[in-house]
Amino acid sequence: MPLSEHEENVLAEIERQLAAEDPRFASRARRKLGVSRVGQQRLALVMVVVGVVSVLSLGFLPGPWNLVVPAVGFLLLLGGIILGVSARRAPTDDAHAFVPPDDRT
Repeated sequence: MPLSEHEENVLAEIERQLAAEDPRFASRARRKLGVSRVGQQRLALVMVVVGVVSVLSLGFLPGPWNLVVPAVGFLLLLGGIILGVSARRAPTDDAHAFVPPDDRT
């Protein structure tokens, strides 16, 4: 269930207060749980290589596989190219990359 506009505003205010009080914790909490840009580029490279190999196997497989494997390879190739281009163009969040050390111990 999506948040209402009021709930989003309250959540944003809490995030701002947290970032002002403890920037180190806020930067840790802000990290995304996803694939990094380098991970996306590696996945794209693997997809492109597998796609090229399967497209090149067009005439070497027996039966109906000589049409199915290259078709799947073409889709992998296309998906890898799109993923690689989108990973290169993804914006970086450099504003939050550096968090000064916390003097509290």
